[in-house]
Amino acid sequence: MLIYVCGSIYGGTQKIDTYKSMISELEKNGVVLNKQIADLNTIANEVFQNDEDIYNDLEEKLKKADIVFAEVSVPSLGVGYELGFADRLGKRIIAIYDENYTNKVSTMIRGNKRIRLIPYKNIEEILKNMKELLNI
Repeated sequence: MLIYVCGSIYGGTQKIDTYKSMISELEKNGVVLNKQIADLNTIANEVFQNDEDIYNDLEEKLKKADIVFAEVSVPSLGVGYELGFADRLGKRIIAIYDENYTNKVSTMIRGNKRIRLIPYKNIEEILKNMKELLNI
């Protein structure tokens, strides 16, 4: 299973430890195509690439992905764009959010019935049920 992971980078990396835990668990069930979202050096490393190359790389990974798994607690234009793109590609999308961090996510995500939106209070709730969430 090829998995594309979404999480805020430029919008804020408050949930970076959650991204790391998610990716670690997801890797037990498939190949994570874009692990860089869990790397605090991602923004600094982007100076070595141009924006169009980064966009093209992520677009190709989204096209290859069997599933998109997103942590949407931190509002992010990039994550929203990725989810919209994945939705138009017909990808299966699971979005999770931390109810301790925010009690409500964007209406565009809440209102899209093609996105499975799951609140959590402790990331362990999600991690221990990952196989079930991925339908493996």
